[in-house]
Amino acid sequence: MGFAVRRVVTGVDDRGRESVIADGPAPGVGPESGPAFSTVLWVGAPPAGLYDGGDPPEGPFALEPPVGGLSSRVIRIPPPPAGATGDDRWLRVPGDDPDRPGMHTTDTLDLMVVLDGEIVLGLDDGEHHFGPGDFAIQRGTAHRWRVVGERPCTYAVTMLRPDPTGPAPAFALVTRSGAEGGERGPRRVVTGRGEDGSSAVSDGTPPVVLHPGGAEGAVLVDLWQTGGPLVTCDQGGDPEGPWVLDPLGLGVAFRLVDLPLGSGQRGEGWHATPTIDIDFIVGGAVELELRDQAPVRLETGDVVVQRGTEHLWRPVGEQRLRMVSVMIGIDQ
Repeated sequence: MGFAVRRVVTGVDDRGRESVIADGPAPGVGPESGPAFSTVLWVGAPPAGLYDGGDPPEGPFALEPPVGGLSSRVIRIPPPPAGATGDDRWLRVPGDDPDRPGMHTTDTLDLMVVLDGEIVLGLDDGEHHFGPGDFAIQRGTAHRWRVVGERPCTYAVTMLRPDPTGPAPAFALVTRSGAEGGERGPRRVVTGRGEDGSSAVSDGTPPVVLHPGGAEGAVLVDLWQTGGPLVTCDQGGDPEGPWVLDPLGLGVAFRLVDLPLGSGQRGEGWHATPTIDIDFIVGGAVELELRDQAPVRLETGDVVVQRGTEHLWRPVGEQRLRMVSVMIGIDQ
């Protein structure tokens, strides 16, 4: 079952043209009374090419991807049952501790943004409330979830499973706070482990907020970078120095892109990167243009899997485009 999330996939068709090769609902699972999952992309091993991965394999649902792989999903969690109080409000998971219902740990680095509704992240150091537009970088720490209010909460999350046998990251990044130029970015919560090993949190704004076109132009926010292929869950942080489009060290870059109306006109903005990109449209509408076909219109809630094609984003409608991107570097 699950719920419908429109997924557009770009690539090269059988005539060698860069084009949209799939446009339809991503596969979904989930009982009507529990969490529902729509899997946008599943990669079962360290990605080595732009066309690695696809739909999840047949068989029982797996929350975590295999070592070196990743899953990218839109998840909808219902509110607690009517009348539930105290610990009964936490979302239970198989094998959790009955003394701390719902508390669990995954061997993954999770890159998350809340799309709709409200939810509480429970850690060893307490509870942290999230609303639409809030981001979380969950680094393999013990945690649990509780929806707030009477409406479901929907969020997008990409779970990266480290490969401890991989090479050390080319960039040793750390978490910083504040924003360049005095501009405040979105709220970002980064989990980690305290000195006693318990899960803790840093709650603030990412430091890299760029305005390449001036105050009314595009806004680019670096939310997290791994600095290379993922080796441990707590790897990564905030880049320093000149901003570059490609992920540092062929790692993973997690970004927020905000484009004004008028962007992409007169052919400005064509680009291609050696990356698999997962782009969540979280606000506004946009035309995605490829060289070899007519533009495809995307609305809030749609998702694009971009496989290294040359493309152009052109916001349309009445508001700016807001897009959350996960860029996975590929060694070509």
